[in-house]
Amino acid sequence: MSSLGRVLEGALGIFFPAWCPICAKPSDRLDTSPICGACWANMSRLPANVCQICAKPLEVEGISKCGNCYAEKPFYSTIRAYTKFSDVMKEAIHLFKFSGVRRLARPIAELFKEVEIPEADLIVPVPLTKKRLTERGFNQSLLIAKTLSDFTKIPLSYDTLLKVKETPHQTTLKGTQRINSLKNAFASTVSVKGKRIAVVDDVMTTGATLNECARALIKAGAHSVFGIVAARTVLE
Repeated sequence: MSSLGRVLEGALGIFFPAWCPICAKPSDRLDTSPICGACWANMSRLPANVCQICAKPLEVEGISKCGNCYAEKPFYSTIRAYTKFSDVMKEAIHLFKFSGVRRLARPIAELFKEVEIPEADLIVPVPLTKKRLTERGFNQSLLIAKTLSDFTKIPLSYDTLLKVKETPHQTTLKGTQRINSLKNAFASTVSVKGKRIAVVDDVMTTGATLNECARALIKAGAHSVFGIVAARTVLE
């Protein structure tokens, strides 16, 4: 961080103090505020032993895929997830997504500097419908995707994929309900023939959203699709 940035952080801390929601100490980092630097730095990574397709943590050593991906291979080729949807990341995404703390998009995306990202020709955010975009005022996946594009140098396309069907909030639905509600919810607006595409979202739970995005892109000619998500919900 530049000297000017440190001065600004100090000034803001004096005049507009924020308290870290994790440790209850004063926040000392501007870009992740109100989450403090120590809590952000202590964010845990996903374990090394995860499904190579959906990134679900595996309890058994020596296998590469979970039972669900063995039974039915999804349309996406793999998922890159930084951490579990818990603790610091859960708080960060709630602040970002539901409280409008948009500055958190950059530090969330920059976590992926520590992750090996497959080669891609395009970065595409999971889209929102016009209604949902109007309600929220921004697309959290697009803001993360912009920073990812900046440091990976993979071109960003914000209109390659559209959400053409209004769906209920996915948090209110169970696995099968999520899958059914999302069928034909996405469409590609252009041909992506032969392209390798990275689809970006904030959180993955069942993978139904990313799978339907991948289905639409494969239908439009994509060579392959993989997902990049900040957090992976680990269902018991």
